[in-house]
Amino acid sequence: MISPTRLHDVIPLGIRVFLIALAINASALAAAEPQWIWAAEGDPKTKPAENAYFRATFQVENPQSGQIEITADNAYSLWINGERIGAGINWQQIDRYDLKSRLIKGKNVIAVLGQNSDGPAGLVARITVKDTANRTVSASSGAEWKTANTSQPQWRSVGFNDDAWKPAHVFGEIGKTGPWGAGAAVVEAPANQAFAKKPRPSGPFQLLDGDRVIFLGDTLIERAQANDYLETALTSRYPDRNIVFRNLGWSADTVFGESRAGFGSVVDGYQQLKQRVFEQRPSVIILGYGAAASSAGPAGLSEFAKGLESLLNTLEETKATIVVLSPIRQEDLGRPLPDPATFNENRKLYSEVLKSAAESRGLPFINLYELLGEGKKSPAKRSYTDNGIHLTSYGYWNLAIALEAGLGWKPAHWEIEFDTVENQHVKSGTTLEKIEIEKSKSVRFTATDLVLPYPPAPGSSRGSAAITGTLRKLKINGFAPGNYVLSIDGNPLLKASAAEWTIGQVIPPERAPEVAQVEKLRQAILAKNQLFFYRWRPQNETYLFGFRKHEQGNNAKEIPMFDPLIAKSEGEIAKLHKPVAHVYQIVPE
Repeated sequence: MISPTRLHDVIPLGIRVFLIALAINASALAAAEPQWIWAAEGDPKTKPAENAYFRATFQVENPQSGQIEITADNAYSLWINGERIGAGINWQQIDRYDLKSRLIKGKNVIAVLGQNSDGPAGLVARITVKDTANRTVSASSGAEWKTANTSQPQWRSVGFNDDAWKPAHVFGEIGKTGPWGAGAAVVEAPANQAFAKKPRPSGPFQLLDGDRVIFLGDTLIERAQANDYLETALTSRYPDRNIVFRNLGWSADTVFGESRAGFGSVVDGYQQLKQRVFEQRPSVIILGYGAAASSAGPAGLSEFAKGLESLLNTLEETKATIVVLSPIRQEDLGRPLPDPATFNENRKLYSEVLKSAAESRGLPFINLYELLGEGKKSPAKRSYTDNGIHLTSYGYWNLAIALEAGLGWKPAHWEIEFDTVENQHVKSGTTLEKIEIEKSKSVRFTATDLVLPYPPAPGSSRGSAAITGTLRKLKINGFAPGNYVLSIDGNPLLKASAAEWTIGQVIPPERAPEVAQVEKLRQAILAKNQLFFYRWRPQNETYLFGFRKHEQGNNAKEIPMFDPLIAKSEGEIAKLHKPVAHVYQIVPE
């Protein structure tokens, strides 16, 4: 046995650590050095961008302690017995994880997702476990590890049947095999973030009190925060619940995180995406990808499906409920702009891939391609986009409606009917208090909406484009002939005859105090999202955190100063999304 004191002179650092671990206990069973492995044979220096899935099982009775040392080129995610314990993106660093608290008596399984962007691809790991009798069980990476090139349900669990999986292909021993060379430093891996699944009731999907909702995707998602009809609709739907929303969209992004790479590689972009999502600790992720990828047409479907599978695997580590959106169709604005027929056929193909992925995992899927449709072909005959591709504010107003419909949410209906002769009333969508009815003459009451009304469409006149089913209608039977005026909180809103009140009158959205409140809510959401955007994507990021941080990096300390400002905005939103009481009075003119 080589003396530990001489290892420094003759053995590279990466191997040195492994040998010291063996030398500490002379009674330990001899174990082969870990091997660099991957899912297929061939030259390890030239591998395509791909994912590889690995499993290693071992038996241990009465486990006492254990650890795994692991790295991969380019990246890995690691689970033991179905529980995620970490991830890494630097093959020049071997990460060490303590397994003691995660080991179980009997069969244990290590599962690894390896990710390669291009070029060399390899995974290397050593598992060392001891039982109460101080006996060592080793499970170094090698041909005994099993591998597949596609994800399968429950593949990370102990009970999964991996008989159909193939033996991993071995490239060679750590420290001796190119292109990785003589080894790497071993470091203690950072503590794993603990995520908890949030149970949800059966029936149509709903947001729960305390939810943290992440919007993640491409241009469709990022540009939504420029008007925030989408977030306003979701926020106002649950006035009894405090829900936090964060927009992590990035224009032209793909499921590989390509647009987020900055000056780095695609792998760097993907890891940046993952880091941002994980640090927000979401319980719901609304995922919108496929628009940019669909430009590749049918030839790009396979690559998109693989990237989507990898992204969903990553996002599921947060244990959040993932809502998958399809891309929208390109609007036909007429010639001389190109005919979008072929383009839309491609988007339908990519929508089917998204739908299939969602259904295979039991995730909600919303087909915006069908639900949103086209503005020029809608009943309003009003365009949804400014160039056929990018939604206008009016387009996002309609997108919010489509999203709610896709979630199974019914329009917030508001209607009240009084009978001044019989002294009776019926209502929906509101609560009534302090009702005063003077027979055939007047009505007075206090109403508090169950849900704030949807804001009128941007650019519409007198609420002409209000949503069917959300109009606020008031009917009064039994008035004596004459004209009667409706006032809310002492402010006259409309006049109608007794006969017209019997038919029912729609309260003008542009003058209703509840509509004014929901617009204040939307403006507060806009302000909050702008603060958060500056928090996570400062315009001078290169100077603060990048390769020019030596110039202005001292100003990076100002970025956390956004947090109290964001918290203050959240407090305002929490107040504004709750309906308040208003006094209604209908009296003779």
